Amino acid sequence: MPPEPHEGDPGGRDDSYHLPSTPLIIPDVQLPFSAPPPRSDTDHLRTHALAWAQQYGLIGRRGAHRLGTTPLLDLGIALCGAAPTDRAEVLVCWYLWALILDDRIDDGPWAENGALERFNTAVQAVTEADGAPGHRFDDPMLVALADDLWPRTRCWGGERWRHRLVRHLGRHLQAQATLVQVRETDGTLTLAEYLPLRRDSFGALFFFDLIDGAETLDPYLHPECAEGWNRLREHSADIIAWTNDLHSIAKDVVCGERFNLVSILAAATGFDWPAAIESAHQQVTKAVEQFTAVAARRVSQRSCAATDPERLSQVVRAAGDWHRTVSRYHLHAAGTTTQASRQVDLQLTPPTLKSRQFEIDPYPLYERLRTTLPIVYDEPTDVWLVSRHVDVKAALTHPGASSNNYAWQIGPLLGHTIVAMDGCEHAQHRALLSPAFRSKALALLQDSIISVTTDLLTPMHGRSQVELIADFTAALPVRVMARVLGLPAETCEQVAQLKRWCAIGFAYMGNYRQDPALLTGGLSNRDSFYDFIQPYIDARRAQPTDDLISQLLAARIDGEPLPETLVRAYCAILMTAGSETSHGALANLLVNLLSEPGVKEAVMANPELMDNALCETLRRNPPLQLVLREARETLALPSGTIPAGATLACLIGSANRDPDQFSEPDTFNLSRAHQEANHFAFGAGRHFCLGSLLARMEITIGARMLLQAFPNIRWAPGFEPTECGFLNRGPNRLEVAL
Repeated sequence: MPPEPHEGDPGGRDDSYHLPSTPLIIPDVQLPFSAPPPRSDTDHLRTHALAWAQQYGLIGRRGAHRLGTTPLLDLGIALCGAAPTDRAEVLVCWYLWALILDDRIDDGPWAENGALERFNTAVQAVTEADGAPGHRFDDPMLVALADDLWPRTRCWGGERWRHRLVRHLGRHLQAQATLVQVRETDGTLTLAEYLPLRRDSFGALFFFDLIDGAETLDPYLHPECAEGWNRLREHSADIIAWTNDLHSIAKDVVCGERFNLVSILAAATGFDWPAAIESAHQQVTKAVEQFTAVAARRVSQRSCAATDPERLSQVVRAAGDWHRTVSRYHLHAAGTTTQASRQVDLQLTPPTLKSRQFEIDPYPLYERLRTTLPIVYDEPTDVWLVSRHVDVKAALTHPGASSNNYAWQIGPLLGHTIVAMDGCEHAQHRALLSPAFRSKALALLQDSIISVTTDLLTPMHGRSQVELIADFTAALPVRVMARVLGLPAETCEQVAQLKRWCAIGFAYMGNYRQDPALLTGGLSNRDSFYDFIQPYIDARRAQPTDDLISQLLAARIDGEPLPETLVRAYCAILMTAGSETSHGALANLLVNLLSEPGVKEAVMANPELMDNALCETLRRNPPLQLVLREARETLALPSGTIPAGATLACLIGSANRDPDQFSEPDTFNLSRAHQEANHFAFGAGRHFCLGSLLARMEITIGARMLLQAFPNIRWAPGFEPTECGFLNRGPNRLEVAL
C-alpha cells in the first residue's frame, strides 16, 4: 500500500496548491562522460546569434543583454561539436529559436486556445515546402524560420536526413502542444504517457539531427547501424530530459507545473517528495547505464565516426553541466541554495512573474510574497519583487529609484520621453503637459466627457442586452483622449482603430515577458499610428487650434521647440496610457457596482458615493498590477535591500491589499476611509499619473450616467464577470441586461 498523501505531497490531487514544508534535496547529477572540447569561435557564435535574434525581433535590448551576460547560450554553442563556423552559426540560432519558443510556451497564456497548434501548422507548412516556402507571417519566429533558418538548413543533407529532421521537429512541437492541452483541461498523465511526450517535448532528437547535418555525418548510411544508433539517441534524449526535470523540480513546484518526472512518479506511486526525487534520480542513472552498455557494444564493433557514441555522450554531458549551472532552473531567495546536492526550501523560493498563476489569480501569490518574501529576486524576469505597502511606497518615492527601465520597455518604440526622464528634465516636460489636465482645461473636458458618454448610451436604449466592454468602457476613454489631442474618433471604425493601436502599444510597454510578437508588432503598430496622426500634426502646425497637439507644437523647453519625433511620441503615450488604464478601471468599477451587495443601490441613492466606489475599486482591483523602476543606487527599503543597477517590480496589486495598511483588504468596503496616498493605482512620487484627475472624472461621470440611464442594469442571465490578466487586469466581457 502506498503512503497516504500529506500536505505538499505530489501524489495527492489538491486544488488548493501547497508547497512542501520541508526542504527538497536536489541531487547533483554527475554524468560519466567527457565534456565537448571548447571552440575557438565561441565569442563569435554568441555575438552572431544575438545579432540575428535582434534582427528578426525575437529578442529586445533586455533579452540581448541577459543572453550576452549569462551562460544561457552555452549549451547551444556546445551542441556545435566539430561543425564548421558557418553551420555552427545556424545551429546556435536554431537553439536560440527553440529556447525562445520554450519560454513563450511556459510564460503565460500565449500557447493556449489553439495558438500553439496553429503555430505548429505554420512550421509544418514551411519545413515541408519544396524549395522556397513562399509563406508570409506576422509572427517573427515564423518569419525567421521561413526566411532564414529553414533555407539555410534544408540543404545540409539528403532527402532522408531532411525527412527525419522535419519529423522530429514536428514531434517536438506536437508534444509541447499536447502538454499545453492537458494543462488547459486540467488533465493528468500516467508515467507511460509522460515518458515519450517528455522525450519529444525537450527536442533532443531534433537537435541530434541538426548536429548530424552540421557535421556532415550520416549515422543512417548503413541500415544495420540504425537500430543501435536509435537506442543510443533515445537513451541520450531521456537522460537530458530527465536531468532537466530533476534540476527544475523546485521551479516547477513553485510555478504549479505538474508535468515533471518527479511529480509524475509521485502521482503514480504515492511517494513523498524525497522518495520521488530519488526515484527520478535512479531513472537517470539507469538510462546512463543503458547508454553506456549500448555504446560499449558499438565501440567494440569499430563503428564509424558518424556512429561514434562519444558524439552523443559529449552532448549529454554538456546538457548536464548546463542544467547544473544555468540560473533559469534555480529559483531561490539569496543564500538558500548551494551548487552541489542543493537543499532548496520552497517556502523561501519565490513565485515568478512568468507563472501562469499570476494571470489567473495573483492575490494568493501576493500574500505569500508579503508574508515570507517581501523583497526577493525573481530570476526568470530578472527583477526584484517588492510586495508590501510600506516598501512599494518607499520605492516609488525613493530619490535613488529611477525610470531608466523604460529605456528597454518603451525606448525602442518611442525613444526618450517623459516616462524615462528623471530630475530637472522630467520636471520640465511634466510642467509642459500638466496644464492640459488641470483646472480650466479639466473643466472644459467635463463637457466633452458628458457628450461622449451620451453618444455611447443613446444607442443602448431599446436594447435588452449589451456588452459593455465593446460598447462603453473601452470606447469612452479613447474618444475623450482623442478629443483632447484633436484627433477624430466619432465613427465606429475610427474608435476601433484607435482602440487597437492603444491596446497593442500598452501591451508592448508591459511586455516584461519579452514576447517576440509584441516586440515586432509594437513597432509596426507605432508606424501605423504615426502615419495616421501626421496629417493632423501638419495641419496644426499650419493653423493651430486649442487642442493638445497644437500646444505641443507651440511648447518650448530651454527656448527650443519639441522635436516632431517627441510630439508624435507624446501623442502615442497620452493616447495609450489615457485610454487603456481608464478603460480597465471603469470596467472593474462596473463589476463592483453590479456584483457587490448593496453598492449599486447605495450609489444611486447618493451619487457622491461614486467617488468612494472608484477609490475602493482602484485599491482592491487596480487595472495596472505593477510598475517597474531601476535602482540607480543601493535601495534600503523597510523590509530589505535592492542592489544598485537592479530592476524592481513594485507590485501595486499586492500593496493595495496589504493587511498592515488596510483592514480586511480583500473586502470591497464602500465606507472605507480613503486617503489619496493609501493606494498606488496612479503610482506615487514624482511620476504620479499625470492624467489621474481626468481619469477619475471620466470614470465617475461615465458610471453615474450609465446607472441614471439604466437603473435596472444587472448581469445578463447566466453571465458572471471574470477578472483575468496580470499587468493589465480586468474582465474581457461585461454582458448586462438593461
